Amino acid sequence: MKKLFLVLSFLLLKGILTFAVGQNQLMPLPQIIKYGTGKFNLSNARLFKAKDFSIGDQKAINQFVFSIKEQTGITLPTTDSKAALSPLIVFASEHAGSLLPIPNEKTGKESREAYQINVTPKKILITAKSDAGLFYALQTLRQLITTDGKNSYIPEVNIDDYPAFAYRGVMMDFSHGGLLTEEEIKNQIDFLASWKMNQYYFYNEVNIEMKGYPLVNYHANYSQEQIKRIVAYAKEKHMDVIPFVEMYGHLHELLRVEKYADLAIGNYGHELDPRNSRTQALLKDWMKQYADLFPSPFIHIGFDETWETERLSLTDSSIAPKKLYLDQLDFVTKTLQGYGKTVMVWTDISRDFPDIISQFPKKVIPVVWEYSNDSVVMNNWIKPIVKEHLPFFIQSAVDGWGHVYPSDYTYDNIDLCLKAGHEKQAIGYITSVWTDAVQPLLRNSWMFMAYGCIGAWQKNPVERSSFISNYSKISYPSIATLMDTAVQQMSVSQSYLEKCLGANSRHTLVEMWANPFSDYFLKNTNEHIKDFKQARITAEKAEESLIEALHFSPAKDTAFIKSLLVNSRLLDYTAMRFLWAKNIVDRWNYTMQPKEKKDKALIGKKDDAWIMFYDISYTAHGLITDMMDYTAEIKEEYRQAWLSENMPYRLGTMTGRFDAEYSFWRDLYQKVLDYEHHKNISDKPLRFEDFFKMK
Repeated sequence: MKKLFLVLSFLLLKGILTFAVGQNQLMPLPQIIKYGTGKFNLSNARLFKAKDFSIGDQKAINQFVFSIKEQTGITLPTTDSKAALSPLIVFASEHAGSLLPIPNEKTGKESREAYQINVTPKKILITAKSDAGLFYALQTLRQLITTDGKNSYIPEVNIDDYPAFAYRGVMMDFSHGGLLTEEEIKNQIDFLASWKMNQYYFYNEVNIEMKGYPLVNYHANYSQEQIKRIVAYAKEKHMDVIPFVEMYGHLHELLRVEKYADLAIGNYGHELDPRNSRTQALLKDWMKQYADLFPSPFIHIGFDETWETERLSLTDSSIAPKKLYLDQLDFVTKTLQGYGKTVMVWTDISRDFPDIISQFPKKVIPVVWEYSNDSVVMNNWIKPIVKEHLPFFIQSAVDGWGHVYPSDYTYDNIDLCLKAGHEKQAIGYITSVWTDAVQPLLRNSWMFMAYGCIGAWQKNPVERSSFISNYSKISYPSIATLMDTAVQQMSVSQSYLEKCLGANSRHTLVEMWANPFSDYFLKNTNEHIKDFKQARITAEKAEESLIEALHFSPAKDTAFIKSLLVNSRLLDYTAMRFLWAKNIVDRWNYTMQPKEKKDKALIGKKDDAWIMFYDISYTAHGLITDMMDYTAEIKEEYRQAWLSENMPYRLGTMTGRFDAEYSFWRDLYQKVLDYEHHKNISDKPLRFEDFFKMK
């Protein structure tokens, strides 16, 4: 019987794949999908306008109609009669359940977000359990639109779909890097909703305005009015904006203010002292403000990485880390539950106190975060939670906070978290987007965010080999090949940089700005010349594709493509600065070596010092001038890209890196000129390494 079942399953799968040949690849892949051979032509179709459409339904349908117009040029007329003779598109929603996810959500065919699509040559029927289900059905239907020459159609198909995880979120970091503009946050919400995410976690340490605390991050926060507008906008997209706030550690920007410094357990540190009554009074006020500001039934309170308290306990016996942690967790949880909130908390404290999960307050939802691809480590985090039979979330990350471009390592981490989540029956999944390095432009992370979104909806792993190609076709239909090439090549360039940089830190961004003339990096460049060159070649291929894409892209994509272009140039620049340093050193040292060591054929020829100085420091085209020019150009490009995503906050800190880089090369340029014009180099030739260290 089992063998028969396996054979039938194989034949069914083979049949589906055969029917799907030539059709658009859907992402996320529906749970059940079967193609027919017919087509629903859009050219003569009409849209049935039901009287019971909600405002949300109408907005989603209008967006779908706009998508058809944008992709095909066809404007769909409406009709109030299902008896219309022309091909008809009919929507039906049971309007069951809430607009947004609530506690105790379920998955499966009867879930609030389930939908069905039935396409025949004469009719498209979309049925959904709720307005959210209808919204997600339209995202799938939009991907099904096919243009074949002058004809536009939707293929004959039956789809029965619902999410694998009831809760699917992205956590955006608003505390470590720049602050996205309100418009950019809304752009992100649109993007994530199109991939069927239903939660947007707003990670905040002290970057949301708290009434009564004007000293805290003055000019570096979101006003409460902005938050209200973001929450309302996301609701229209069936996405719940959830406050992800820190209620114990990671509060340095509060504790560095002298007025609040005594609330810290350390000295201008990161963690609160739960024993201080003023600490609890402040948190009570903040919790009330957060509860009033965010209507979501959920709130994440952080409680991660309480290293400072544990460190101080080694020299202060009055500090009991485990007790303080549990007392603080109990206080915060009970306060927020009093406002009707379901509290979520990170669980990395279990590394130092393995039994602590069993002592968590009731109804707290643990969130396991793990950003590696190590299944053993992952299972160790999950074991104590499963042992207590607790519902839990699992959280991965886009590995872009420490890299010039997000690492492909991201895919491994997401796949691991999703696999563990399915196997251990997690109720929800979150993708993190951290900004600790401040520098990365977040638009480079969007594709990786989509990968997590897609994996959280469908049951099976995302097909990685075709993901980027399919993503490009869906996101950039008119320039799909160019965008596919660009992001593929940026990923390859980043992988080559990872072979060259970050051996001691795992992150390439840490070493991007390092002194390329140091003994360590000159040796490292010599060992990785081919890798650095390949990093440049692939980055340049990405640049070519993105420049070409700008000529053909719709206006709405221009700013986004420019952000990617800046990043491709940063990849190129990173490799170039190390290669140029080696070239300068080699060129200098060859000229400065004793004559007996030179190639005899060149002695007395024009390989004199002045030619070497010309190559290195010629004002118009020398190697050092190359670096000054490139630094100045890319600084301005980066500034424009930053402001297209972010508020001005921290822009000066970032452009300061380029200023320091320019000064580095400008100082070297002047030093070489001074040496050329004021030293008798024939008296005592110096190796470049010794020259560089001269005062």
